[in-house]
Amino acid sequence: MSWNHNRRWKDFQALVNAEDYFAFFELPYDPRVVNVNRLHILRKFAQYLAPLEHFQGSEEEWLEQARQALEKAYQTFLTSTPQQEKLFRVFQDYGCPDPVGGCAGCSSSGERGECSPGIPA
Repeated sequence: MSWNHNRRWKDFQALVNAEDYFAFFELPYDPRVVNVNRLHILRKFAQYLAPLEHFQGSEEEWLEQARQALEKAYQTFLTSTPQQEKLFRVFQDYGCPDPVGGCAGCSSSGERGECSPGIPA
């Protein structure tokens, strides 16, 4: 591992926010990216952690897997958007009613096919 070996599961369980996780795992991050995508990063992180629920390795190995999961979740939002990842229901249920021509939401934001929910075509 390339980070502090003294980290423990009980310390991990006490973490509260995205910055705490990055500090715990000693991962560099751009605060602007985290500020804009914090909930999405944490949701993606949780998705990557799910397969570790029945992990049979050591605590240190689990924490290394978790560290890699956070790094992967963060990297996702350096190249993708919340709308593309569709981690939250608002992005799953809504889309542009006219993804080809655009709607009032698309034309106001300049992004065709990714308008705000509730904006009529």
